[in-house]
Amino acid sequence: MRARVVIAMLMLGGATCALPKAAYADDPPVVDADAKEKSRAAFRKGVAQLRAQDWSAARASFESAYALFPHPSILLNLGIARLRTDEPVRAEQDLVRFLSEDVGASADELASAREALAEARTKVGALKVIVVSPPAARVSVDGKAVDTVRRPDGATAGVVAEVRTKPGKHAVSVEADGFSAVHRDVEIVARNEVAMTVKLAPIETVVPKPAEEGPPMRAVVGWSLAGLGGAALITGVFTALRAKTLSDDFSNKSSSRYQDPDVRTDGVTFRTAADVAIGIALVSGTAAVILLFTDLGKSSSADVARTGAVRF
Repeated sequence: MRARVVIAMLMLGGATCALPKAAYADDPPVVDADAKEKSRAAFRKGVAQLRAQDWSAARASFESAYALFPHPSILLNLGIARLRTDEPVRAEQDLVRFLSEDVGASADELASAREALAEARTKVGALKVIVVSPPAARVSVDGKAVDTVRRPDGATAGVVAEVRTKPGKHAVSVEADGFSAVHRDVEIVARNEVAMTVKLAPIETVVPKPAEEGPPMRAVVGWSLAGLGGAALITGVFTALRAKTLSDDFSNKSSSRYQDPDVRTDGVTFRTAADVAIGIALVSGTAAVILLFTDLGKSSSADVARTGAVRF
């Protein structure tokens, strides 16, 4: 049995014409009876709303009917409702599917579908985005992702994305990891196709130049110790000579400072200072030579610098 439901009046091309019946034809043998009945109820409700030219409500009812029981005959009315609610792209999709899938449609139904489809296509334009490279590019239009396919022209790389959309300005974005994104505004014209070709440029990785390093700490410490040792040596030589002079004055009978206690005290002080200064000079000089001219202790310091810790 082919169950038929009388559908509403539709405004096409400014004239009022009665649409033919929409059928639930050739139903699948196994169906959910409850869902099917709910679908019929939603469909009848949509018909009444179409009669009242309440396009938005009719669209919602037909959407509900198709979700409950996706019979292709519903697509005729759904496509017309969407056409009247300024959704020409989805209307075109619905009507094309109706014409290709509802094999039991009558001649009047097919004529109505073709008439509505022709009107929908006057309100739709096409956009083709050809991405030369890379093949992993992602394309979005107005923030919505668009499916891509490999380029059909035999190219070894790149993809193509095609979308049908309403006329006007649309934002197109092409992105890929490791490449600079491209963002363009494209003006779409009804009943025309706009093609744009994009080639993404790789992002150049800038390797920062290493900071110019000053002298290694080992060298800084070594030369500092060398300077300290040199200063201590000069001080030691001076104080040693002074101590020698005072010692000679203290022992010289012809000197006015012979056996002078103050001379003795000063001599001891200078001799002690000379011993200390020369000792510092020897230690500093030895350490400077080790740091500047040998590798002693260098490997362990490097290991600590690399690992950040000493392993025990």
